[in-house]
Amino acid sequence: MNLLDSAIGWISPETALRRWQARQLLDAARGYDAAQNGRRTASFRRGEGSANATISRALPVLRERSRELVRNTFIGARALDIHATHVVSADLTVRFTGKGPAVRQAQALWDEWVKVCDIEGETGFTGLLSLLVRSSYEGGDALLRMLDRPLGDNQRPVPLALHAGEGDLIDEGRDTGSLLSGAAHARLGVELGAFDERLGYWLHRVAPGEPQRLGNALQPSVLVPREQVCHLYRRIRPGQVRGVPLFAPVLMAARDFSDVMDALVVKARLEASIGAFIKSNDGATSMGAAIAGKGPDAPTRLEQIRPGMVQYLRQGEELQAFAPASNTAFEPISRVTLMGIAVGAGLTYHQLTGDLSNANYSSLKAGLTDQRKFVADAQWHMLAPQVIDRVISRFIDRAILAGRLRDRSGGYPCQVIMPAFEPVDPKKDLEADILAVRAGRMSPQDFLGAWGKDWRTVVEEFRLFFAEIDGSQPLIFDIDARQRTQTGAQITDASQTSPARESTE
Repeated sequence: MNLLDSAIGWISPETALRRWQARQLLDAARGYDAAQNGRRTASFRRGEGSANATISRALPVLRERSRELVRNTFIGARALDIHATHVVSADLTVRFTGKGPAVRQAQALWDEWVKVCDIEGETGFTGLLSLLVRSSYEGGDALLRMLDRPLGDNQRPVPLALHAGEGDLIDEGRDTGSLLSGAAHARLGVELGAFDERLGYWLHRVAPGEPQRLGNALQPSVLVPREQVCHLYRRIRPGQVRGVPLFAPVLMAARDFSDVMDALVVKARLEASIGAFIKSNDGATSMGAAIAGKGPDAPTRLEQIRPGMVQYLRQGEELQAFAPASNTAFEPISRVTLMGIAVGAGLTYHQLTGDLSNANYSSLKAGLTDQRKFVADAQWHMLAPQVIDRVISRFIDRAILAGRLRDRSGGYPCQVIMPAFEPVDPKKDLEADILAVRAGRMSPQDFLGAWGKDWRTVVEEFRLFFAEIDGSQPLIFDIDARQRTQTGAQITDASQTSPARESTE
């Protein structure tokens, strides 16, 4: 019986017995073992219900501990670096599709603007995206403010600037569940509409931790319209308005592993220390040392062992040998633990640790397949719709208002080309992609895009290359499939052209 049944039993034992029997019958009626109550299920904790209810209590603590994990352990730092460099790199490009001078002008404006879009003047567009990804994985979410600049701003070709910020800028106190929030219908600092559409964000004027007082008054948060803010976070449940750190499922395991590693390092230092302890029978010397030990400049008691040390003991003190036992089972335990941490963080074991001792091409390829799907999900379900697409739309709108582009009926469609995944074996991966193109499973455009290239740019560069080498003084290179076969043999007549190109493809 639980405590309530026991209390009822003091007043009415019959009622308490009926309650206990009813619960036993209910547990027996449940068809799933995991839905029953008992000793085996005692470690499960009931959830708070919605995603926002769970996040509201846990997000501040998870954010602090996740950042501490990144600051002070190789696990957090390594995992964050791997994710950020895979999701975003300098190879990420935006290409406006279509023909005509207006499209070329839009592309030229974009290529010029992305270099100076950071209002702080420290990085470019891809650098800001990398900061956002790092911040969202580490702290749960990140913000990108789209700031309109004066039309006479000569620093940028389009009067629009970007400012990256951490999720701490969102005032979580602006919540309809709080009587003092002052928000009409907000959840965790996000102003919502009737169907939970985002209307705006309650943002602090200054990042938390920085001086926020102006004079004697604390500046309150302000509501910023959604049109000016990009909110990057990973949605894992419907209705969720804020994200949680990537390391939330592995924080406990990673911290325990780091503590064990610190203890083992200290243990190894003690085992490697060789010293001597000298005990004196001279009572006067011992008494003098004891008296001198009471002064302000007296040496402190021994609290650490150093290699080659010599420690004099006082009269009456005895040496007890310190012989730590060795544990040969640590390596398999640490490997399994790191494997679990890597999986929980969305990485492979070798990406987290750099250990390739037991890896081969097949294992690397199979492991990277799932990790690349995780990266692709972050790119196309988070980064592109939440940030990149909205920035492009804002850029086109401000360029038209500033008179730098003309308004077109079809707009300015564009294509986002994500960074290419580095192949495990370039030759094998390239041959597989070529077969996929020839079999119709992949188009040439998709083939070039998978390697991080825009097919229009590649075709134009080939055209310029061939025009240059076919000039007044023709040049022949082994890479020219029009002149050489795949084995490097010279094509002498037209009859060899088709087989040569067949073998090259």
